Amino acid sequence: MSHLSLADIVGHPQRNGIYRLAAGLNVPNAVVLAGSRLTGKPAMLAAVAEALALPDWFGHNWDALQDCLADLSWRDGGVTLVIGQADLPAALAPDSWPVLLDILADVANYWRGQGRPFAVFLQGGHPPYPLVSD
Repeated sequence: MSHLSLADIVGHPQRNGIYRLAAGLNVPNAVVLAGSRLTGKPAMLAAVAEALALPDWFGHNWDALQDCLADLSWRDGGVTLVIGQADLPAALAPDSWPVLLDILADVANYWRGQGRPFAVFLQGGHPPYPLVSD
């Protein structure tokens, strides 16, 4: 698909994945996470746990994050996550940021197979991901 819109992605599990957002584009009803909070592994785990209201049993490590995000039993419906200032974690936490992105991509793929929407939108940076412009 050469042009992607929010309507093509949000709420459509077959389009689960990670995307870039065009400047100024807002995603209605999304959970928003500030990239400025993602300064390293502990900060990333804490910020995601808070933003998505992970359960008390979340173990604050990468495996536990993947397990929680592949469970979502405490949460109704799909997940639409916007990470603002997504260029910052790439600069502030170059070792941890790719791990977080890999986990989010794996979980999106898992939920695609389960028919549950899970889309992540990055505001700023990250040319490898498809651009959503409206």
